This record gives sequence, structure tokens and C-alpha cells, in this order.
Amino acid sequence: MNAFDFALQMELDGEKYYRHLAEKAKYEDLKKVLEGLADDEQRHYQIIQLAQSQNFKHIAPDPSLSRIQNVFVSSSKSIHPDNQEVIAKLKDEQLDVYREALIKEKESVALYRQLQEKAQNQDEKEIFGKLMEEEEKHVDVLDTIIELLNHTSDWVESAEFNHTKPY
Repeated sequence: MNAFDFALQMELDGEKYYRHLAEKAKYEDLKKVLEGLADDEQRHYQIIQLAQSQNFKHIAPDPSLSRIQNVFVSSSKSIHPDNQEVIAKLKDEQLDVYREALIKEKESVALYRQLQEKAQNQDEKEIFGKLMEEEEKHVDVLDTIIELLNHTSDWVESAEFNHTKPY
């Protein structure tokens, strides 16, 4: 498996992961975010294919990549789209879905950073660096959504609405 094959599979798995969660989403806003993430993963896939076909055909297979598990492959600690019990619970807690997606995106960033550091040529470093930047954008978006959702339960404090006695 070469760097492109690994990255292509990870982006494809990410797209499937987000599309499956979007199908199960109860809330329309959550569904739109998950579909947007899936669309981005599909766009990343297309970018990798384009790069592979144009400039970087000479990247040799790296046997160590076949031993690395991408972040969208199920593990016992994560939400997996096929786990119906978890999906049922998440229908009521969209914040949990956003948090799980944030974890996956942070894991993607860390994995691409690790692969970039271990890359054996400049082309691989560039591809993994670009993918890392794209996943960091997802982290920023999800962080913002989570922060906004957390603020909905915060009390708005203003002198106009403050009914506490002065000291």
C-alpha cells in the first residue's frame, strides 16, 4: 500500500462514516453538518486521485502503511455507524455526535501528522500536510459548533436582566 492508497481509503471510510450518521440523524442541522463533512471527505478523495494521476505516480509502496489502522475503522471505544444501540442514544444527543466527529477529526490530524513526519519523500510529505490542513479545518468547524451549542445553556448576563442585589 502506498501513501495515496492509504489516504484514499481513509477519506472513503470517512465519507461512508459521516453519510451513515447523517442518514440516522434526527435533527436537520446535524444532518447538514454531517453531510457537509461527508462531502468534504469526498472532495479530499478527489484531490488525492488528481494528485496521484498527475504528479506523484512515482511514490513507492510502503508496507508499514498496511499495518496502520485509519481512524474511521470501528473500535470498541468509538461510535460506529453500525452500532444501533449507540445510534439510538445519539438521536437525542446531537452534541455527542459533534463531539465524536471532533474526536475522529483530531485523530485524523494526528495520524496525517505522524505519516507526514515518517514520509520518505517530499511528495508524500506534501500530500499528508495538505490532508492534515483540511482535517484541521474540520476540527475548527466542529469546535465552533460545540462551543455554540454549549453556550445555549449559559445565562445571559446583562445589567438590564440582572436581578441580584448589589453588594
